[in-house]
Amino acid sequence: MTGLSVTSHVGRDILQSSALFKHEHQVVWEYVSNGLQYIANEQPLVRVTIDQVAKKITIIDNGRGMGFADLHQFFQMHGENIDRASGKPGRGFFGTGKSAAFGIANKLRVTTVKNGKRSTVELTRSDIESPAAETKVPVTVVEREVIVERHDGTQIDIEEINIKKIDRNSIIKEIERHVAHWPNATVYVDHHKCEYVEPVAGRQVAIPVAGTPFEGHLGGVELVLKVAKAPLEEGLRGIAITSKGVLHETTLAGCESKPLSRYVFGAIEVPQLAEDTSGISPFDMSRSMILNRQNETVRSLIAFIGMNVQNLISELEKEERDRKASEDAKRLKKEADKIAEIINSDFHDWSAQLKKVVADAQGTSDMRDGPSASGETEILTQGDDILAILIDEEAGLNVIHDQSTPPGANPEPRPGPEFEANEDGEKQAQAKPASPNIKRRRGGFNVDFREMGEENARAKYEDNTRTILINLDHPQISAAKRNNGIEDPLFKRMAYEVAFSEYAIGLAAEFNNAGWYIDSAEPIVAIRETLNRLSRAAASLYE
Repeated sequence: MTGLSVTSHVGRDILQSSALFKHEHQVVWEYVSNGLQYIANEQPLVRVTIDQVAKKITIIDNGRGMGFADLHQFFQMHGENIDRASGKPGRGFFGTGKSAAFGIANKLRVTTVKNGKRSTVELTRSDIESPAAETKVPVTVVEREVIVERHDGTQIDIEEINIKKIDRNSIIKEIERHVAHWPNATVYVDHHKCEYVEPVAGRQVAIPVAGTPFEGHLGGVELVLKVAKAPLEEGLRGIAITSKGVLHETTLAGCESKPLSRYVFGAIEVPQLAEDTSGISPFDMSRSMILNRQNETVRSLIAFIGMNVQNLISELEKEERDRKASEDAKRLKKEADKIAEIINSDFHDWSAQLKKVVADAQGTSDMRDGPSASGETEILTQGDDILAILIDEEAGLNVIHDQSTPPGANPEPRPGPEFEANEDGEKQAQAKPASPNIKRRRGGFNVDFREMGEENARAKYEDNTRTILINLDHPQISAAKRNNGIEDPLFKRMAYEVAFSEYAIGLAAEFNNAGWYIDSAEPIVAIRETLNRLSRAAASLYE
């Protein structure tokens, strides 16, 4: 039956606001964060389950749940949530997240229990797009305050997802970078417990704002900068900006293109952002994780971070020049080039064989109309795209991360959201800091030796530069060069083995991420075959 109608906004507004949520990790975090914020106890628990076959994502929490009347507030848009309006810190400045599911799916079901009473409502894209939605959007009531013996909490079912493959890994990474700021939270994605593991830092410095020209806008806060011992994945780089415990942005403040920015991370807590009452809000309604550069406090904050990150990187650059000038570094570079030569020779021969496989597959494509019954030919032809990325056959290939969502002003709560494009909004979007173009290096794979700390792995593969970094501080590698240094045959053999293993795993990972493999055992077979080829090529080292 249709017993609940959202008359506070029209379907057009829901779809416009849902367009701000372009990726599954944004959508899932929106509902996970609700479960963590609206808690009934001190140990919030959220479980996310992903069904690739049914195209469905479910988020269940042990929060305080909602009564039937609360569901009206759940679907209200463009207004602060109840907690924030009552003075409790947290998210929910604009209330636009309730439509997030429709950024990737066609159906949203909300099941919630409060005080032993369960209510379930559904909303579909067809309802939103119907002529009746010009004035109101009918939300179907499946059940209303049914008496149950269940704990309080809410279950969100996002169904009929319209993306080809749900990226589970991106969901996990998004949650893990946020839960660092929710110390008591427990979140599972399927059977994976999401935990933030802070990178091992080789250096840390605290820089107070007090006494600087920025103190007037930022107050007496402190910027903590850290230098990781090993290059960081993109999601771990940058300074985490929080306000009253809520993460709003992670940024390098204009230093993203600096090579050594890959080692920089840190944090700054700025209560003034949440307390800002100026005419231009520091936040935008899109959950884009980018603060509004039109706000004066934000401008001061970004300038302060950028100035200090740049100073730190300048120090690192000088240290790197000194390191490369040493005699040991020169000898290690020579050894690294030998390893890279074997790897690149293998990749050249292997890619030639793969191109032949792709060509043969295209010559024997399914003769029936429509997609192949097995889908195998479609997967095989993806090999061209992967090889183009790895080999850089197209000059100037860039990987560009979309951050095109414009920040908005802070509207008063109103019957419905309006996201009309305007000149100011376009200018704000252009003023937003875009992620740097990440150019993949041409000329094959690279190998380098670095002191990355004994806590880190033996090696690390940086896919955007195709560089295999061998960790000289790892206990096994350190022991191998203890007697005769880097000229010790034991050390050289160990270095070759580590580099070969990282290359084999990295190559298989590239193809697995692109959906090349059909059977789950294929990546293991591919790694074994790659290691076998390389060990034969380097056999002379063991004579």
